[in-house]
Amino acid sequence: MKGKHKPIRKCHGCGLNLGDHCATYEFPREMWHHRSCPGYKNEEKLREYETELARHPPNQKKQMRREVAKRRASEPHHQGTLHYANR
Repeated sequence: MKGKHKPIRKCHGCGLNLGDHCATYEFPREMWHHRSCPGYKNEEKLREYETELARHPPNQKKQMRREVAKRRASEPHHQGTLHYANR
């Protein structure tokens, strides 16, 4: 059975909860099946995740492109209409 990638309510206080997915587990709902997730507020797993992030910093050029694209998409069109993504 395929689960959902989004964390559940019990994941609220966890540092591995990234909002739309969990940092370590593909299906967080399945980790709570036996009443406790092994990664919930686990400092060791959180440190492992942070060191992995530190080894692979985000690409600055990619971040700039995303910001520019987001800004351009929010500007009104020269004919006075909004971009399709913002309607």
